[in-house]
Amino acid sequence: MSATAVREKRETTIPADVAEAAGIHPGDQVDWRFEGGEIRVRKIVMEQPETLGMTDIDPVTLLPKAGTITRESIVAAIRADRNGKS
Repeated sequence: MSATAVREKRETTIPADVAEAAGIHPGDQVDWRFEGGEIRVRKIVMEQPETLGMTDIDPVTLLPKAGTITRESIVAAIRADRNGKS
């Protein structure tokens, strides 16, 4: 068991062994919940959209060769094509 104190501003430190086991690093965000009389914390994992370039798209089907098409990937591909960086 790892125990820490709660300071005046309700701040606490995540014990090093717990942070390491959960893969929590400085700058990461965590989600706090109170369920069934227990405080539960979990690391928030942000999904990063994959950006596809013009070479990642099949010119016949206009579908990605791998990955998924997102609004961001379309915008990035159009900008790259306009700038001659396909």
